[in-house]
Amino acid sequence: MEVTVVVLALLLLLALVVLAVWYAVRWFNRQTAPRAVRRGPGAARSARPQSAVEDLVACRACGAYVAASARGCGKAGCSRPA
Repeated sequence: MEVTVVVLALLLLLALVVLAVWYAVRWFNRQTAPRAVRRGPGAARSARPQSAVEDLVACRACGAYVAASARGCGKAGCSRPA
């Protein structure tokens, strides 16, 4: 009976130590995080430049999909220049 109480007390102590370390790591990471990340996910996204998205079209000569502004597909053997 006494051994069981000691084991349970040690397990409870271990759980408390693990929780304390976990909260300490979370607090430390929050203090060292960049300001944009601390503001939330929307603020970090607005600071990044938007990448251009372009539609793909099939190359008329070989059927490979390329960007609409591309002069050709660039594949070897394709009659259109790259």
